[in-house]
Amino acid sequence: MTTAIHAHKVLNLLREKPMSRDELVSLVEEQFGKNAEFRTCSREGFDLEALLSFFIAKQKVIEQQGLWQLNIERVCSH
Repeated sequence: MTTAIHAHKVLNLLREKPMSRDELVSLVEEQFGKNAEFRTCSREGFDLEALLSFFIAKQKVIEQQGLWQLNIERVCSH
């Protein structure tokens, strides 16, 4: 049985420093594995691509000058 990784762990990587999408993907794969499964506060079953799309759609992550950064106003604080 796999344990899904909470999306906050990915968002916290961007809290530390903005980075390109490719850098974020590499770092997430390095830390959690290429086949990691993710969950949010309300949904489960995300692969990394789906999670990143979710972040953009919910404006939890914004891109500025080619770097992804956390949109702190859109991230819950628990």
